[in-house]
Amino acid sequence: MGNKPSEKDILYTALFVVDPEKLISKFAPKHSKVFAHHSTIEFKPASLKGIEVGKLVKIKIIGRAFDENGDALLVENAKSKNKYPHITISCAENIPPTYSNELLEKASKNGTLEMLKEPFFVEATEGYSDSAGNVVLS
Repeated sequence: MGNKPSEKDILYTALFVVDPEKLISKFAPKHSKVFAHHSTIEFKPASLKGIEVGKLVKIKIIGRAFDENGDALLVENAKSKNKYPHITISCAENIPPTYSNELLEKASKNGTLEMLKEPFFVEATEGYSDSAGNVVLS
């Protein structure tokens, strides 16, 4: 293979968590649908420009917010296009993981965003997911 993907085939670029189980053991999910696998850089990007596929990085987790619908970690991800870069830990049934954006916005405004006393770091690999759901890390 080794072919570059067509831009229309890239669903999102992200920092993919190397060991989601480590993350889940530290931040137990609050809901039944568990994710904990990436911090989005950009949804449906125009290209892979600026994406260093395969680059190992450490994600600094600095806060957490949750409610009856979702559970997300606020992170430092300088490449993220999201107002509140995050890792979705879990969601309630029928709630999409994109709800984390709304959750963190609300939590920031109403004071329920819990900042960690000590940051926690997880290893991640920069890459992307294609429209078929395949994660590409090299």
